[in-house]
Amino acid sequence: MKQLLISFIITIFLISVSKAQDMAMDQSFLFDEEDQVVRAQDYTDENSEENKVAEISADEMNDAVNQAKNLLNTKPAKLPKIKLPNMSFSKPASSGHILSAENLKIAPFGLLWGADQASTLNQGIKLQKTDMKDYVNSFLATSLPKPIDFFNRVYAVFGKDDKLYRILSYSEFIEDDSSATKGMDAYNKYSALLEKKYGNKQVFFTPAVVEKTIKNSQGKDEITKENAPLGNPDFLNQLASGSAVLYSTYNNQDVAAALSIGVDGDKKSYIVIDYKNLSILKEQEQETLDAL
Repeated sequence: MKQLLISFIITIFLISVSKAQDMAMDQSFLFDEEDQVVRAQDYTDENSEENKVAEISADEMNDAVNQAKNLLNTKPAKLPKIKLPNMSFSKPASSGHILSAENLKIAPFGLLWGADQASTLNQGIKLQKTDMKDYVNSFLATSLPKPIDFFNRVYAVFGKDDKLYRILSYSEFIEDDSSATKGMDAYNKYSALLEKKYGNKQVFFTPAVVEKTIKNSQGKDEITKENAPLGNPDFLNQLASGSAVLYSTYNNQDVAAALSIGVDGDKKSYIVIDYKNLSILKEQEQETLDAL
């Protein structure tokens, strides 16, 4: 089950977050300019209500998975570090009709929800075809209108009807310590921003189970098992192995987002934000219902 949670498609992506000032300038794609930047609180502050994470049992985990699936259908996952291919861009076939941006809603990174490939190219965005399991018409998107240096790989998924309905953004790989401190700093920062824009935050944490030796009442060594806390000294390895899982979901009436933290094969941390347009999916479902 843990592999399904974070086994979504890190088919893709992830500047060190050590420069906090640089990261503080990255917010425009998450909320309106008039909104005030929200700082994520330190994840080690156990007294902060916003940073409390429930440790859940196997049954509760199943409930959380089902709930998350209803929101996003699938979750972002960790993926090994990959080498991007040489960029070769080609314009897809088009009917010649370019959709008007006035009739489309702004999506993260300046993309447009519901735009087709031709309309997206007309924005000056470059699309490189990418094969992604279970996804049709998926592309690596570059030359974005609102790029963010920290997220160096952004994937646009247009679906069978050639409408942009999903966006996947991967941060650069972060040189981290054994507690994944820098990765968690980035995770908390963007969690606060996503909550501000989309609301309805839900946090799902599956802790790693570790063995601990204690003295029993007879003074003999006894091995017990306990849940390893968030950000413990071995948290990076636990995330890498999948024995610990952490992600959050956010949603409003139109868009759902999921944020996760992962570790690549070189033990570098990264975060992923997965956006999905719920309105477009509801329209597609209604069209199917009308046809039945």
